[in-house]
Amino acid sequence: METQLLVFDTREEAVAALRELERDGVDASAITVMSSEPLHLEHDGSTAGAAGASRAKSRISGYGIAGGVIGATLAILLTVLTSKSVGIITGGMPIVSPWAFGIIVFEMCALGAILVTLGRMIYESGLLTRTTAESYDDAVSDGKIVVAVCLAEEGLGD
Repeated sequence: METQLLVFDTREEAVAALRELERDGVDASAITVMSSEPLHLEHDGSTAGAAGASRAKSRISGYGIAGGVIGATLAILLTVLTSKSVGIITGGMPIVSPWAFGIIVFEMCALGAILVTLGRMIYESGLLTRTTAESYDDAVSDGKIVVAVCLAEEGLGD
């Protein structure tokens, strides 16, 4: 895999280069646009659009639901096992009452959903990767637009 960095001074130049890459058949997932300001691209709908318009949708919501279910399950196990192991004499009343433990289950459900969502967000954003292309940092901070194109060895030729 070869990565080419293209630096542009204006939005118009960057959009023209993105259109050219699209016409050359470069897959949208191989293009990354870096800018100090958002770069909104208009397209006619006949193509996927440049700079990742066809990227896969996030799965954070599914992970959040799963985290909530895991948190609620752990809370139920925690409260039931703790209540039964203490050995309190209740005078015939049930040791495990949904009214007493509902708040604990709700809070652990929320905690599980929050922690799993945060973890997935960090993973999807790529914050855990240690590889960075340091050659674009100065250009982006100076207000320029950088387009990174990852090409396979048999990809586009110069």
